Amino acid sequence: GIEADGSYEIETTYSPSQIEIEESEEIDDMISNNYLTSIASTIDHIPSTESFTSESSFPAPVNLHLVPRLFKNPYYKTPKKFKTLKQILVAERNLNTPLDVPTSPPSIKPQKKYCDITGLEAKYTDPKTRLRYHSAEVYKEIKQLAPGVIQDYLGLRHAAVVLR
Repeated sequence: GIEADGSYEIETTYSPSQIEIEESEEIDDMISNNYLTSIASTIDHIPSTESFTSESSFPAPVNLHLVPRLFKNPYYKTPKKFKTLKQILVAERNLNTPLDVPTSPPSIKPQKKYCDITGLEAKYTDPKTRLRYHSAEVYKEIKQLAPGVIQDYLGLRHAAVVLR
């Protein structure tokens, strides 16, 4: 709790494999108590390559899972997530749905159109032949095609006219 002089003391006990910590007065005291010393020292002081000798030792690694987080409640448990009866029934009904059946509504975006000759995105459509084309160079090629070839291209995208 908070003492009369404004300092506070928190005692947290963990399992034997974890750490027992008593915190008092300032956060700086906690940093100097070996909990975050190695992290703070590596950030504050970056040694040069000359200071690495066979006698120097690196700070011991700190297991951050064992360091208590003061802003987290160690006893907090996430609440159980319950499903309503309707949610369960809908989930069971959807389990038997075949994979090839669409389960979403159709897209609102317009379908992309591709050039019948090159396969690139088609910006234009020839009104006479109804072939889609990407650029002026492709349009010149379309003008030279025979009517049977045009029907073959339209047949590839299932847009051919069937004459009887």
